[in-house]
Amino acid sequence: MPGCLRMALTLVCAMAAAGWATTATAQGTLEKIKQAGVANVATEVAYPPFEFRQEGKVVGYDEDILLRVVEGLGVKLDQQDVPFAGILAGLLEKKYDFVATALIINPERSSKYAFTMPVAVSKVGIMKPAGDSKLKSIDDLTGAVIGSPVPPAGPTTAFQHYNDELKAKGKNAARNVFFQSSPDMDLALANGQVDGVADSMLVIAQVMKQQPGKFVLLGTFGEPNYIGWVTRPEDTGLRDAINEQIRKLRDSGDLTRLQQKWFGLTMEIPVSGYLPPGAK
Repeated sequence: MPGCLRMALTLVCAMAAAGWATTATAQGTLEKIKQAGVANVATEVAYPPFEFRQEGKVVGYDEDILLRVVEGLGVKLDQQDVPFAGILAGLLEKKYDFVATALIINPERSSKYAFTMPVAVSKVGIMKPAGDSKLKSIDDLTGAVIGSPVPPAGPTTAFQHYNDELKAKGKNAARNVFFQSSPDMDLALANGQVDGVADSMLVIAQVMKQQPGKFVLLGTFGEPNYIGWVTRPEDTGLRDAINEQIRKLRDSGDLTRLQQKWFGLTMEIPVSGYLPPGAK
């Protein structure tokens, strides 16, 4: 075989192998899931009404969507309850296939993980005890102690940015206290350990619905946040497969029915334009 032909064939084979390797990497986890017949999914089961335990069973808005997504993929669900503080690190360490828990889509996370399309949209609000007179306005948190989820939770990041804006006006909260779960945070609010809590409006609305007359909304701030799930950045094939199932739920009206079930309201879920610049 002439030398130039041999070199050409070698180059073609090398290019084909590189292309195959890229495709295998992008779709590897999806193929692994389908071959095993099981999706290993991590969820922080402590964020009602998205995901929480009821009579020992995992329930919630995300859970209802997840069960339908896994069924659409044609596999069974193997779900792990993982504390939020380590859930994203565990994904990169390949302890599970993807994370299905309420995650605000922000620039920092979007640069490290591949987000699905949103499953919910919400602003961040501050809730306080009913009858409290210390906090009078969302625009003045002077001297207050505000609870929020453990960083880098979206509501906490949003609150810290907002508090920096208030600081420039001399009206900022004095301290931001972190909690591992929303129930812990709400209990601290009820016990007077914090003056208010910053969280997703969807979560706040659920708490106020379940405990009528106990808490009130001080107000909301910032732009609406899109909430989704994540895969590892190289698992775009899996991310796209999950998106396909979520889009089917959206287009069929099932997503709207689940929103009414868990939140008593509906949200407009986009299929594009929700990712920040530089997202994976």
